[in-house]
Amino acid sequence: MNRTIELATTYNKKYYDLCGKRMIESFVQHWPKHCTLHVYWQEQQPEIIEDNIVYHELYKVQPQLKEFVDKWKDDPEKNGWREDRQKWVWKNDGVKFSHKVFAQTHRIKNSTADVILYSDADTLYTAKPNLNYLSEICPNDALCTFFDRPKLRDETGFYMHNPRHPRAKDWANRMEEIYLTGELWGYDNMQADQYTMAIGRDSFKDCKQTDLMKWYPGIKSSDPVPHSPLAEFLDHMKGDKKNG
Repeated sequence: MNRTIELATTYNKKYYDLCGKRMIESFVQHWPKHCTLHVYWQEQQPEIIEDNIVYHELYKVQPQLKEFVDKWKDDPEKNGWREDRQKWVWKNDGVKFSHKVFAQTHRIKNSTADVILYSDADTLYTAKPNLNYLSEICPNDALCTFFDRPKLRDETGFYMHNPRHPRAKDWANRMEEIYLTGELWGYDNMQADQYTMAIGRDSFKDCKQTDLMKWYPGIKSSDPVPHSPLAEFLDHMKGDKKNG
């Protein structure tokens, strides 16, 4: 029996203009019609309409995220300001990166698919996806699939979830708990989602998880996706690659 795979992404107006629109267009070009992309948006009204694209206004479907953002949006330290360094530091911006997490938790709790592939808005699909490979790396007895990098922790531009796993909703609730209780503010300079998701995932060590860093020994840890078989059909446009 073929397993169903759906996708999810999220963006605001700035990211849509920079790369999100291209990401959606590349999905339309390369993905089969039976695969659905769930887009969690802010600010930018949907304009690319296809039968297999479903749009969700992020703050409406996740009102607790809106409450979290409103609570902390005017606090510089919660948005990445480091007084000790006198500059903004991305890994301390818990407010910004919360949006990606809550898009995924909503999808996990509401999906009817067998596999969820989360791709950042700076992902470009370049060829027909290998659905058999995606199903293989997220088996039905695994909670999730990821690249857990030394020191940097999870590469969250690419993530896979198994919404049919018996602990899937617990995993989603745990991720949300980290934000809604303010737990993340107690982490030592680790408020970006690559840390919060990894820390949340560490609560489920009794569940099978697929760490692709272990599948591909020697893979470049700072940017693993382009150095894995995923590069055959997608490009994670990290950093200056977004401006291409």
